[in-house]
Amino acid sequence: MIHVAQWGRSGGGPLFAWHVAAALDASGVPVSVSYAADAEAAPRFMDLGIPSFPVRTFSTRAGAVLGLPALVRQTLRLRRFLHRGDATVVVVAMEQLWLSLAIPLLRSRRWQVVTAVHDARMHPGDANRIEDATRRWGRRFSDTALVFSTAVRDRLVADGDFRDDRIWQTVHGAFGTGDSPREAPTPREAPTSRPLTVGLFGRLSAYKGIGLGRDAVAELRRRGHRVRLHVVGDGDRTLVAGFDHPDDRVDLGWTPDERVADVVGSFDLLLLPYTEASQSGVLAFAMGLGVPAVVTPVGGLAEQGQDAGCAIVARSVTAEALADAVVDAGEPSRYRALSAAGLRAAADAFSWRRVADDLVTASSGGTR
Repeated sequence: MIHVAQWGRSGGGPLFAWHVAAALDASGVPVSVSYAADAEAAPRFMDLGIPSFPVRTFSTRAGAVLGLPALVRQTLRLRRFLHRGDATVVVVAMEQLWLSLAIPLLRSRRWQVVTAVHDARMHPGDANRIEDATRRWGRRFSDTALVFSTAVRDRLVADGDFRDDRIWQTVHGAFGTGDSPREAPTPREAPTSRPLTVGLFGRLSAYKGIGLGRDAVAELRRRGHRVRLHVVGDGDRTLVAGFDHPDDRVDLGWTPDERVADVVGSFDLLLLPYTEASQSGVLAFAMGLGVPAVVTPVGGLAEQGQDAGCAIVARSVTAEALADAVVDAGEPSRYRALSAAGLRAAADAFSWRRVADDLVTASSGGTR
């Protein structure tokens, strides 16, 4: 049995874990899950109808500390749950403070502990000594790492976190597929009778290059292109100061899981002007919805966009290069090709079925 664990309460972690567990179950692989009892995705996990172990976590910093005795008790109960279920692999689907701390207690000769490392290092502007320390603690006691890009794999090896032969690699599956009752998307056509809507979505953080994205749109307007800019997210709200063009729209606040596909699907083009990145869960949403993207040539982001064929990679991390890439992506035939490529990738090379198959192959000693 493969056990999938993710104890985050919101965001991409629980959604990622749900997709992995659902794909394993659909492939006929015995699977169980543990998740935060009050997670946004908790109803999804319950609806899977597979063996599950809900965990009560924390919602405040004080709760994270005061709840440590409960963490120990719950982890020991989870060990008994795993023994009863004959687990052979425990996949930590995304690093989380309590789950990383729990890994030494989860170790067993009966199963491998595989930590999915989405980001080899914390992003600039997100530095948190406690979270960084708990991640490294969890990695130290993990048997194997699971990564989703060669860029992250190489960084883990260079930093000495894992030897290369202790790393499994797959892809980040495409979100937006199976996330809502919407009809299966078809390739999109570039808008010709109205301005192109360029969207930025997600947590507002320094490494996301939000100001660079604004400057790229300003460059497009300077060249005479009519572009609407739509920013949706929450976080450091100072980063969206100065978005005051009549065609700018900024929606601040948390976007619930069930609304993400609708938001990303409302964009004509997703812009990811990141100054540093691994791979992107937002790009995984755009891929599954057939929304073309423009990305910067950094980290695993360029690798993800190129391999899926759903994004144009700007030639450099500059506003001018991003503007050039947006013009290229907006050309009707190129736009439709990018959209179609994303949908094909979501159904095949970047499908959750592919992720499940790679996990099963790696856990049985096959090619990693």
